Amino acid sequence: MKFSEDELAQATTLGALANIVFGKLEHPVGSHCLNAIMFHKLRSVFIELFEIPRTQIVPAQSLRDLMPWTARKKHWRTIQDHTNYVLPQLTWPAWLLALWLFLAGATLYVVFGLKMLRTSGAASALVGVIAVVYVLLLIVILNPLGRGFPRNCENFGDLVKLAVARNYGKMAVTHGMSSEKNAVHSLLLLVAAETGTDINRLSPDTLFPEGLKIY
Repeated sequence: MKFSEDELAQATTLGALANIVFGKLEHPVGSHCLNAIMFHKLRSVFIELFEIPRTQIVPAQSLRDLMPWTARKKHWRTIQDHTNYVLPQLTWPAWLLALWLFLAGATLYVVFGLKMLRTSGAASALVGVIAVVYVLLLIVILNPLGRGFPRNCENFGDLVKLAVARNYGKMAVTHGMSSEKNAVHSLLLLVAAETGTDINRLSPDTLFPEGLKIY
């Protein structure tokens, strides 16, 4: 979806942005609840592929119980492959980010803080490059451990709403759009997940982009 300069200028709040997006979707309002459609689609995946009993798949069920840490990345990909819908990426938990910062900081301190480059003579440039490459390589090494759920996605009901928000346009083509109020809420959920913001801190009146601190 593309926006003109005038539309971007008018999108001063998340509510205004949602109204512009809603107006650009040329689909009729459907009679079916998109959340209900997504709920049944995701539930079938958990039952058929993950062998989760139907009775355990309720909106309040914790995702940590449904998707154990050891198989979470595989299950996350399976959901997307089987439903043909896109989900936000799994995130780095706080402990993993802290570990990377510690290892990266220690490496840079040894190389730069202790003036190791000066003692390396002609090889100082090579040592510096190796240190930077090592710090970046740590991201690749640690990334498989990044299996935290997106922000505000703690239970099955949250996953359903987030999946609808992330694939709203695609679902609207097949099932029709939801009400404008629901479209605004879907945008808020998507923005919260993509920016790591607490959904309770967002509203249609939140300034865009200043209120998200992404500019």
